[in-house]
Amino acid sequence: MSHNTLLLVYALTAVVALIVLIAHFKIHPFVVLVAVSLALGAAAGMPLADTVRAFEDGVGSVLGFIAVVVALGTMLGKMMAESGGAARIATTLIGLFGERRVHWAIMFVAFIVGIPVFFQVGFMLLIPLVFTIARRTGVSLVKIGISLVAGLSVVHGMVPPHPAAMLAVGTYHADVGLTIAYAILVGLPTAALAGPIFASWIAPRVTLPPDNPMADQLGGDMSLSQELPGFGITICTVLLPVILMLGASVAHLLLPPDSRLLANLDFLGNPIVSLLIALLFSFWALGYRRHITRAQILKYANDCLGPTATILLIIGAGGGFNRVLLASGVGKAIADVALGSHASPLLLAWTVAALIRVATGSATVAMTTSAGIVAPIAAATPGTSAELLVLATGAGSLVLSHVNDAGFWLIKEFYNMTVPQTLKTWTVAETIIGVAGLAFTLLLSALVGCAPAPRERPGQISARGWVDVTATLDPATTPIYQGDAPMRFDFLKDMRKGDKFTLSVYSLGAHSGTHVDAPMHFIARGGSVDRIPLEPLIGTARVIEIPDSVQAIDAAELSRHDWKGVPRILFRTRSTLRGWMDSSTFHKDFAYIAPDAAQLLADAGVLLVGVDYISAEQFGAPAPRTHQILLGRGIPIVEGLDLRSAPAGDYDCIVLPLKVAGHEGAPARAILRRI
Repeated sequence: MSHNTLLLVYALTAVVALIVLIAHFKIHPFVVLVAVSLALGAAAGMPLADTVRAFEDGVGSVLGFIAVVVALGTMLGKMMAESGGAARIATTLIGLFGERRVHWAIMFVAFIVGIPVFFQVGFMLLIPLVFTIARRTGVSLVKIGISLVAGLSVVHGMVPPHPAAMLAVGTYHADVGLTIAYAILVGLPTAALAGPIFASWIAPRVTLPPDNPMADQLGGDMSLSQELPGFGITICTVLLPVILMLGASVAHLLLPPDSRLLANLDFLGNPIVSLLIALLFSFWALGYRRHITRAQILKYANDCLGPTATILLIIGAGGGFNRVLLASGVGKAIADVALGSHASPLLLAWTVAALIRVATGSATVAMTTSAGIVAPIAAATPGTSAELLVLATGAGSLVLSHVNDAGFWLIKEFYNMTVPQTLKTWTVAETIIGVAGLAFTLLLSALVGCAPAPRERPGQISARGWVDVTATLDPATTPIYQGDAPMRFDFLKDMRKGDKFTLSVYSLGAHSGTHVDAPMHFIARGGSVDRIPLEPLIGTARVIEIPDSVQAIDAAELSRHDWKGVPRILFRTRSTLRGWMDSSTFHKDFAYIAPDAAQLLADAGVLLVGVDYISAEQFGAPAPRTHQILLGRGIPIVEGLDLRSAPAGDYDCIVLPLKVAGHEGAPARAILRRI
C-alpha cells in the first residue's frame, strides 16, 4: 500500500473514531479531539514532538481569531437580547414576511450581512435574531437556524471580498467584479436550496432539547409589553461592523496602497476592531441610552461569556485536529489522487477542494490549496473561465463539513444538537451547497465559460500556461528580513491628485521580495548579479513539496524526495502553506536548506536552487554555510518565491533578475509552466 493511500486510510479512521467515541461512547468532544489528533500524527509517522506542536499551533491559530470574535459577538448579542433590540428586529421581520416565511427572510438577511464579514462574525451578529424569532413564533430552531447558516456559508465560500475567495481570484487571475456577479447568480439559488427548502424538510425530523443555554442567554424577553428600542438604532448597531468591513473592502479598490486613509479604514474594518466598536456603541445605544446601568451591562457580559468556554475549547481542539491533518500530509495525498483523474478544470477544482475540505475541515485551506493546485492546469486548458473556477473551488470547499471543522462544533453547541443531529442538518446543508453550487456553476459555464480560445500559429510565443510565482512588492505585505533595508514607494507625481503624469520612486533592498542571490553575496571574489549566465535561470525545474512540520531541509529530508537528475530545484515549504510571502510580519521559523542538503545539491550539479521565503539560510545560523556552499559552486539562489499557484511537479522555469551592475543580488520576475 502506497504512503498516500495509508495517509488517507489513517485520516478516514480518525474521522470515524471521532464520531463513534463522541456519539456512541459519550466521551467529551474536547478530550476525543485531543486524543485522536495525537494518535493520527503518530500513525502518520510524524515525530511525536511535531505532532504536539502542530496540534498546539492549530488550536492557537483558530482561537486567536474565533475566541475574540465569539466573545465580542456574544456580548453584543446579549445586549441585543436584554435591551429588546433582537425582539424589535424579529418583530419587524415577522411583520414584513409573516411567520410562515420568516426563514426566507433570515436567509436573505444572512446573505447580505455575510458579504463583507467572516462566517463566524455574521453568525454571532445574527444568532440572537434566530433565537428570538424561534421563541416568538414557535418555528423550529432548525428551520430558522439552518436558513441562517446556509446564507452565511454560501457567501463565505463563493463571494469576494472574503479572504479565501479573493485569494482564489488572484490565483486564477479572475475579474473581481465579474466573479461577484456570477457568485450572486449561483449563490442565491444555492442558498435557497440548502437553507429554507432543505430546512423546511428536515426540521420536523429533528427534535431538539427544550433547554438551550445559549438561547436563554441571547434570546431575550419576547414579552410584547416590553418597551422595545427603535428599529433604526437597533439595525444600525447590528450593521455597524458590516459597514466598517465593507468600507475597508471598497477602500482597497479605490485608494492607493500607501494611502493613510486606506490604512485607517483597514484598521476599522478588521473584524475584531469593528465588533469591538459595535459592542461599545451598543453599550450606549441599547444600554445607557435606555437607562441600563453599568452594573447591569457588566452582569450581562459576565453571564453570557460563561457558556462559551466549552464551545471555544471544542472549536480550538477542532483546529488542532485540522492542523495535524495538514502537517501529516493528508491534504497533499488527496491532491495527488485528484490530479490523476484528468477531469475538466471546473470539476477538478471542485473535486480537489472537496477532498481537502473533507480531510482538513477548513474551507479556507481547501480553497486556497486547491486553487494553487488547479491554476497551472486551468491556465493550460483553453476556454476555461477563471471566474467560474473561483465558484467551483468555493463550492467544493464547503461540502461535507463534519467533526474536523470548527464550524461544525459552533453550530452543534449553539443549537444544542447531538453529533448525529448536526450531521443530519448542518453537514447535509453544507453538502447541498457544494453540490448545488457546482451544478449551477456548470449550468452557467454552458452560457459564459466555454468560449473557444484563439488558436496560435506553430512556434508562436504565448503566455498561456505560464504561472507567475513572483511575490508582489508592496510595503504593506512584503516581509523584510530582520536588519535589511526597509521598503518605501513614493509618488513624485500623481495624476490622481491633479498632476499631468504619474512618476514614482522606489527604495528597497536588493533582497526584497522575489530576488536572486549572486555568488558575490557571500563569496569574496564571486560574480555579481549582472554576470549570472542565462543557463541556470531558464530551463526545466522541479517543485518539491516539503511538509509543514519540517523546518530544516537537511540531507535526510532531501533524500525522501525524488530530486536527483533535475537541474533546478524549487522548495515549496511551510511559507507557502501559511502565506508568509504575503505577510509583512517577518517569521524567523521559516523552512531553510541545511548545509548538508546544500552540499548534496551542489555535488549533484544542480544549476539553480529556489525557496519560498526571503532566505535559504537558517535564521541566526552561526555561519552562512548554505549560501557559501551553493554560491561557491556558482549556483544562483532564487529566494522569496510565491509558490501558491505551483504545486509539486515539473515545470519550465524562467527567473530573470534585474541586471544591476556590480551588486550581489537583485529583485527578479519568476514564472513557471507545468510540463
